[in-house]
Amino acid sequence: MELVTATQPEDWVMIERPTLRHRFTPMLDEKDRLIRQVIDEPMVGFSYRPDIRLTLLFGLIEMAQYPLPPGMPYAEENARTVLLHCLYEGQIIHTETLLKIDRQRCILPLPAGWGEPPQAIPRRQHDLARLVHQLAGPFTDFEQYFKSAGMAVVDHPWP
Repeated sequence: MELVTATQPEDWVMIERPTLRHRFTPMLDEKDRLIRQVIDEPMVGFSYRPDIRLTLLFGLIEMAQYPLPPGMPYAEENARTVLLHCLYEGQIIHTETLLKIDRQRCILPLPAGWGEPPQAIPRRQHDLARLVHQLAGPFTDFEQYFKSAGMAVVDHPWP
């Protein structure tokens, strides 16, 4: 994770339509009969240019309606948690839950626990979320959202 968090967006190549990981969810009727299968897959993938054995997959939705704490900026807007899978030679080495806020306008780190602001975010977790926002997020200012969401960088070990 130290290597990944030290990279820049130009160190990564986008993988079109990643098919490395899927989640199948059966949709059942009232009698528990299968109606259809819903297939969820990562929205986007990235390969590390200097070592293609290192891959990031992003976009599997963990929770579509994540309840932000009352009073937090953006608490009234749609938020969701999304998974980032870090793979090495095709095996998951780390899974991180990231937070998409303000109707998917920014990808932020998910605090370990919500408390009084500012939310303490370890520097490497901050750097990972910023990298994913730069690679897969909209063209919004990550640092501005990070600050206005009541988060602050701390020098704690992570992960």
